[in-house]
Amino acid sequence: MDKVYLTVDLGGTRIRAARCRADGAIEARTEQFTRAEEGANAVVERIAESLREVWPAKGKVMSIGVVAPGPVDPFTGVIFLAPNIPGFVNLPLRDWLQAIFKVPVIIGNDANLAGLAEWRYGAARGHSHVVYLTVSTGIGGGVIMGGHLLVGSRGLAGELGHVKVDYHGSPCQCGSVGCIEAIASGTGLVRQVREHLTAGEKSQVTDIVSGNLDAINVEAIACAAEQGDTLANTVLDDSFYALGMAVVSFLHSYNPSIVVIGGGVSNLGERMFKPVRDTVSRHVMDPAYVCPIVPAQLSGDVGLLGALALALDPPPQSKN
Repeated sequence: MDKVYLTVDLGGTRIRAARCRADGAIEARTEQFTRAEEGANAVVERIAESLREVWPAKGKVMSIGVVAPGPVDPFTGVIFLAPNIPGFVNLPLRDWLQAIFKVPVIIGNDANLAGLAEWRYGAARGHSHVVYLTVSTGIGGGVIMGGHLLVGSRGLAGELGHVKVDYHGSPCQCGSVGCIEAIASGTGLVRQVREHLTAGEKSQVTDIVSGNLDAINVEAIACAAEQGDTLANTVLDDSFYALGMAVVSFLHSYNPSIVVIGGGVSNLGERMFKPVRDTVSRHVMDPAYVCPIVPAQLSGDVGLLGALALALDPPPQSKN
């Protein structure tokens, strides 16, 4: 009998579901709007509806993997808080779905599982010790140790975006200050440039966005930097230096054999990777800590493949 796995990528805007094989092949997929404003019960029903659409006519469903935004308890399958999905607060999604489908359900955090996907199917294949970062609107991550996802005592490990790099720095959305997310994420880059322009500094960014400071984005900053703009290049240099220093901390803490960086900001390519690598090479306490720092390989299906990787290798069901 064919063995398949069902996966769900739950986001604030869309719900994606797929039927997969263990090798990462996707046999069927579906997608619909989350319509989060209709409440938690309606969203859970749409998740169930999506799973029914990809349920196999033949074959055995081994388990269902779900990737969710925000902090998740992988031991109980409870979503502590899902940003942009009202009502997803301490929501026992695993138990609800298991009651409907009568198969094991495993739930994990989206950034953690993106790292798991890159380890099993992407840029970190063949490595047992991996640090993964997604640098996008925010910064998240995941750590693979000994071929297993590091989840911590309550499933909250891997919040790499909230490592402190500037103790007197800008406020972060988490409520603290000095987090690398507040500096090197897309949101952090835009905030810094906007603050400088509001203070009266000159930059080609202003011309690129036709004077509308609310229209500033990472692409506009990168465009100005390519044209030699001093402000844009200073913000990028300082921010990616800070990101490199965060990576130094991760190398010292986890001693990975590879660091994988994905997310929208990583699309800047060497404009981001070179200063990060240069900072790492200068500041690690021993050259033995240095390892490849490479771009992520997976893109649109990283959530579905991360959920599959979790379904294939769920965390031990112990908090100790």
